[in-house]
Amino acid sequence: MISVLILTRNEQQDLPGCLESVAWSDDVHVFDSLSTDDTVRMAEAAGAHMTQRAFDDYATHRNAALSTVRFKYPWVLLLDADERPTAELSREMQQVAPAAPPEVSGFSVRRRDFLFDTWLKHAQISPFYIRLVRPERARYTRAINEVLEVEGGLRRLDHPLDHFPFSKGIAHWIQKHNVYPTMEAELIRSE
Repeated sequence: MISVLILTRNEQQDLPGCLESVAWSDDVHVFDSLSTDDTVRMAEAAGAHMTQRAFDDYATHRNAALSTVRFKYPWVLLLDADERPTAELSREMQQVAPAAPPEVSGFSVRRRDFLFDTWLKHAQISPFYIRLVRPERARYTRAINEVLEVEGGLRRLDHPLDHFPFSKGIAHWIQKHNVYPTMEAELIRSE
């Protein structure tokens, strides 16, 4: 089996769909950045394990999740609330992870971004993301636009992970992405 880790902050809109897409796992964890909406209540009502921690930066926060959450299984699927593994990907992960040789530490997947119901086929520079890992061999670097590095071999899965970055509207997406350059500039200025 596979454990699931979902990172959240005020995700009451997207979390139910994400939780539904991983209902096949009996070890789902929500790592929340002190949400002020119904995210926590929804996660608990769905039976997910809940951990809360104040957000500081992306890499530190994600590393805290990987190192403090007690996962039931040796493999962890890493998700944001606006992501959904397809049924085909879910089946594939459940087949390949238990059979992976010890030197394999992670699997990358193709992420498909959607604008409402339309797959944006040419929207990403790098469409593959490491999302299934042995948590003790995975570590995030870079405080902003974090990078996941794994110690050991990587393999690629065939089926996609669906991402809905515009689920809260285009204005929300623009506002969110206007924050990243400011954070990058502040990071560079402090170095």
